Amino acid sequence: MVITRFLSAYRRTTDMLSKLDWLPNLLLRLTIGFMFFSGAVDKLGDRGEFTAMFVSLGIPAAQVLAPATAVVELVGGVALMLGLCTRLLSLVLAGDMVGALITDIGPNLAQKYPTPWHFFSNLFYASEWLLVGLLLWLLCAGAGKASLDALIDRRWAARQNVVISRRGLRPSPSD
Repeated sequence: MVITRFLSAYRRTTDMLSKLDWLPNLLLRLTIGFMFFSGAVDKLGDRGEFTAMFVSLGIPAAQVLAPATAVVELVGGVALMLGLCTRLLSLVLAGDMVGALITDIGPNLAQKYPTPWHFFSNLFYASEWLLVGLLLWLLCAGAGKASLDALIDRRWAARQNVVISRRGLRPSPSD
């Protein structure tokens, strides 16, 4: 009796939560997008300091790559918040974070924590590492229902159905 009531309540709760499946993607996109946007604003506000950091890390063509990186982060951050081109930009921004891990975060941690245990314990707490994981999630899962990507997909599908119906064809069951 108790187990049946628990399972029934659990099922109702999970059914209700399933209707909110769009919410985590929205919050994730807004948070990550704002992180990139605000960071890029700071980097573009003091291009000299950001470029000097690239030079100190030995990154070639720092005078070009530093502002280009900041612009990618600015545009990518805004687009993520809107849910526009989410999968492509998640891949690009994850690559940006892998670059930061390889050129800056990883070497600094390796110097400070020479043992593998302490190195990885601290690497996995680095925001860049966490961003790579979250961006890979968005790459695989997409932007979700509350996004411009979803709106564009819905309009595209509706347009395709109109074209099919004008030709007198029926959409396949998979459409």
